[in-house]
Amino acid sequence: MKKIIFILLGITFLSTCLNAQFDNNFHFGDSIKMAESIQDSKAKTDLYIKIGSNYVYYKGDSSLYYLNIAKDIAQKNNLYDRLIYADFYISNVYKGVLGNYPLGIFYAFEMLKDYDLVKEHNSKIENISFNNVASAYFTIADAYSYLGNKEKTKEYINKFFSTIRLDTLNTTLQGNYISNTSKIFFQIRELDSAYKYIQQGIAINNTFSPKWSFPFMMMGDVLLAKKEYQKAIYNYKAAIPLAIPWKFYKDVFQCNYGIAFAYFNLNKIDSAIYYATEVQKMSKTITFTEGSLKNSLLLYSLYKIKNNKDSALKYIEMAEDLRNNIFNNIKANDAQNMAINEEVKQRELREQKAKQQKILIITGICAILLAIGIYLNGKRKQRERLRQIEEERKNSELRAARDLQQSMLPKENPKRSDLDIATFIRSSTEVGGDYYDFFPQADGSIFSVCGDATGHGVTSGMMVSVAKAGLNGISPVKPNKILQRLNGVVKRIDLGTLRMSLNIAEITQDEVYLSSAAMPPIYLYKASTKSIEEFMNNGLPLGGLRDEEFVLEARNFESGDVLVQLSDGLPEAPNSKGEMYDYDRLRNLILASVHLSSKEIIDVLMKSVDEWMEGKHNPDDITLVVTKKK
Repeated sequence: MKKIIFILLGITFLSTCLNAQFDNNFHFGDSIKMAESIQDSKAKTDLYIKIGSNYVYYKGDSSLYYLNIAKDIAQKNNLYDRLIYADFYISNVYKGVLGNYPLGIFYAFEMLKDYDLVKEHNSKIENISFNNVASAYFTIADAYSYLGNKEKTKEYINKFFSTIRLDTLNTTLQGNYISNTSKIFFQIRELDSAYKYIQQGIAINNTFSPKWSFPFMMMGDVLLAKKEYQKAIYNYKAAIPLAIPWKFYKDVFQCNYGIAFAYFNLNKIDSAIYYATEVQKMSKTITFTEGSLKNSLLLYSLYKIKNNKDSALKYIEMAEDLRNNIFNNIKANDAQNMAINEEVKQRELREQKAKQQKILIITGICAILLAIGIYLNGKRKQRERLRQIEEERKNSELRAARDLQQSMLPKENPKRSDLDIATFIRSSTEVGGDYYDFFPQADGSIFSVCGDATGHGVTSGMMVSVAKAGLNGISPVKPNKILQRLNGVVKRIDLGTLRMSLNIAEITQDEVYLSSAAMPPIYLYKASTKSIEEFMNNGLPLGGLRDEEFVLEARNFESGDVLVQLSDGLPEAPNSKGEMYDYDRLRNLILASVHLSSKEIIDVLMKSVDEWMEGKHNPDDITLVVTKKK
């Protein structure tokens, strides 16, 4: 029983988490015989759930068979808490293994119904210590992300975050949730959010022993989408040896495919063929139709480049068979739905025939529908008027919030005879989430702050207000200690899922002290060496973990040196093709501009990024703080 509890607690999310506590010593044959002989309904159900959960990752059909047995026993014996588990695993088999996302969503909703049954019958929920409602919301969001439905994905991921508090969970579950949230945003191609979450996931993962494969695989997927192929390969190769001991063969499958695709784009054809062939070998033992289809198409392209017509023909035929299988599954699902709909229609007809006053009923229904139509039309007009009023109210609030945000920015930059300081901020919406500030001290030193709140609009403005107030109330210590104390302030205020990324530079007469919480690199040009240093001492965003500690870096700050603090809006600005401006391009342009004044450096950077975007709207705020030592 303890092993069952252990497995059920750890398996919370899609494919990786479904196998998070996989039992390497599990013997199917012995367990199936035992399940058949057990008389106690609870024990019998629990064992069938365990059998089904251990089959999940590499035999989806077998998993469904045993999970449905467990569900049938649970229904007959009113074991409502067991129904939650059965439907949870069934949902994830359809979603994560068989690729049937509508059925994955259906069974996640069944989980919510099961939970209501538990409450309705005042049943004791055994073996459940994670939030089942939150888990269902997460599963639904995940499935919708695969279907490309951004609206539904965001609706249910927001419901998930409003239902559960990450800081109340252990580090293991936090890592699961954060890493898989990255995957969800990746599926709907919101790469900035995906990258931020997987950075956090890897930071948590690095505290584990042994480490998990999934965060590294997810980072590989994000970097692959961002066309950073060498970095993607590095992360995929880091994931594979972590996945094999736990039999996370689907992770190995996906990593090898990612490596193959990266080498293909790097024009390293032989290397790409090697890894794609490894994927092909695995497809014989792993049920992952969509992945096998993509790999077959990749092998076709690779052998076509090599002018190997026989192999190219083999893999295009294999791809066609896989595509037909997917299409046939879709048709089968459609046929099943048609059959269900037909049964519903026949039942309605039988009910209508049994009524003696059929015509009166139909007439009554028509009258009711007419009345409803009139009522709804009136309500529609009312809602439209209310919408207009609400729109006017929101616009008024936005104007007030914008004015408040502007008032929180410094009226002017600090004056120090040996420093040339320039700043720039551009919001992507009416109220942005970026922030900069200065805190001059009595000894002549200056604290320079650059921050980026999660999201945009009024909510991000709230976080900026909290950060501003918190910084004003913290005594001047070293930047890392300020971040530590400010993190405590944000945690105590508790703005839900809102977070604040922030870096602080303490500029003394001849030194600079740097510390950062999940911000892009701080660039420091050294005139003495004519080179640029990047400081990536990133902790988690403020408001994340309660006891987060931050790294402090110290450097000399001499004549001709240039310090650049910025948000991610500039280096991650997209062009018309969806390509990012890139950090390397930014670094090189800073290096070429250090002979200019601080304001001129900003002008050069903004001109370059505006030309890059070609008039395209930047979805993120841009903030720059440049300090040059005279």
